[in-house]
Amino acid sequence: MEYARGTLDVNKKANQMHVDVNAFRTALDVMSAKTREVSAQDGVSVQFQHTQESSFGKTEVIMGNTAQAATGKLTRTMANDRNYTPFYVIGGIVALLILVSLFVHH
Repeated sequence: MEYARGTLDVNKKANQMHVDVNAFRTALDVMSAKTREVSAQDGVSVQFQHTQESSFGKTEVIMGNTAQAATGKLTRTMANDRNYTPFYVIGGIVALLILVSLFVHH
């Protein structure tokens, strides 16, 4: 019974991954076709960025004929890379205020 349940779970996961891969393949085909189409026009720049999390992991794609696309690096926003600097600054200020208040009261 347990073996059958495990086999069903594996088949379900495999089917989900197959659906995710096909959807991603379709999205890539559309982006690459549009990139080729727009790039063929003189003086036109095009760039597509796509970030996706699915059953087979996180995938980040950038394509186009711009300088940024040539580097292959997504912007911090596209890569969901959060900038924690403001939190560190605020935390430092709060810690400093606490230390100052401790020294003033003694």
